[in-house]
Amino acid sequence: MNVDMRLHPRVKVDLPAELEPFRGDCLDVRVIHLSLSGVLVEGNAELEALLGARLGLASGAPLELNLHFGLEQESVHCHCRIIHSRRLAQDCFQVGMKILSIPNASQGLLSHYIEAHMN
Repeated sequence: MNVDMRLHPRVKVDLPAELEPFRGDCLDVRVIHLSLSGVLVEGNAELEALLGARLGLASGAPLELNLHFGLEQESVHCHCRIIHSRRLAQDCFQVGMKILSIPNASQGLLSHYIEAHMN
């Protein structure tokens, strides 16, 4: 039996988004899973380069960045920490991130969106 033990349910989505590292340009990615506590994004070699920069950080230092995407014609901006990453193909990478902070209005929008898209 496959039981999801997550604190917050997640939904599959396909939303364009931008990752904004604290140093460097924004990266275009796609949000593919969304929950109240985290997101899974997918990107190309630029995302791999960002992950490679992570190796240059102090040992054990978390990589935090901002994520921007739209829901129901509203913008959502949140501050996230990278939790895990994986390569799916030569030019396809996924990064799981925990949402550290999000404005109250965006939190409510996210909650309503997820509830409306639960299977």
